[in-house]
Amino acid sequence: MTQPSIIVDETAQEHGLAMMLADLLRQNMEQHPEKNKAFSWLRGSVAISAPDAEVALTMFFNRGSCVVFDGVVGKPDLHVKANSDDILGLSNIPIKFGLPDMLSGQGQDLVKKLLTRKIKIEGLPFHPITLMLLTNLLSVA
Repeated sequence: MTQPSIIVDETAQEHGLAMMLADLLRQNMEQHPEKNKAFSWLRGSVAISAPDAEVALTMFFNRGSCVVFDGVVGKPDLHVKANSDDILGLSNIPIKFGLPDMLSGQGQDLVKKLLTRKIKIEGLPFHPITLMLLTNLLSVA
């Protein structure tokens, strides 16, 4: 399997969240080589916005590569909108059998925040596999 390619576009080089998510992807795949398979399957675009920090980014995945841009670019398949703490908290959701463990405390907290609209995920009904693969890749738990 080829090495995963994760590039932060020059537009996002000064973007703390973009750099952090790119590093998190790299580290997770280095420490957990089984995540490379999910990365090689992921194809689509995901925007992440944190209104409290006034930041947004878009990640374009293409089966083994990812480019991160500043801002919301185009019409992403998924758009996650949450405060910055909740976005960082998504990486703490444990994975069980390749899926987010919704019975864990962190998983139940996520469900509550989705139901109360503290976390919004636009496009979820049409791209659940994209979210599942992304959650798997970002999870450090």
